[in-house]
Amino acid sequence: SSAFFSPIRIISVDIDDNALKILKLNAINLQVEKDILPLCTDVRYLKFTPEFLSFYPKITTIMNPPFGIQNPGADRPFLETAFSISDIIYSIHLAHENVHKFIRNFARKNGWHIDYVLPYNMVLEKSFEFHEKKRKRIDVHLYRFKRIEKPID
Repeated sequence: SSAFFSPIRIISVDIDDNALKILKLNAINLQVEKDILPLCTDVRYLKFTPEFLSFYPKITTIMNPPFGIQNPGADRPFLETAFSISDIIYSIHLAHENVHKFIRNFARKNGWHIDYVLPYNMVLEKSFEFHEKKRKRIDVHLYRFKRIEKPID
């Protein structure tokens, strides 16, 4: 859906090649494949050159990181990468008070703040072996993060 906002470039990062194949098929069907660059990599190793970042001066990151239920802290590399390259970040996380506290503190520690939280009831399709049900509804929050602006002296 990001492609319909006419961005300069969309980079889609996923470690799962099958997810990227589905993305490619959907992009072709929607005739937006020329706008999307799919990268199959682990976000922990994703680095952009200063030249790349200067060519794309305004970067909005939209992500759905792992919730960290099976692997606590799995969302941290996603947040750290987004904090290092983005101007605005939208990120989906479990709707839980402890998660909210962690996200808020982690963002502050990295020079960011949450300026909006949208509660949402998301349908999660079975996509991993540890998922017990074919389909499950879960409460999530869509967070919008903004960089904390430094006061001008």
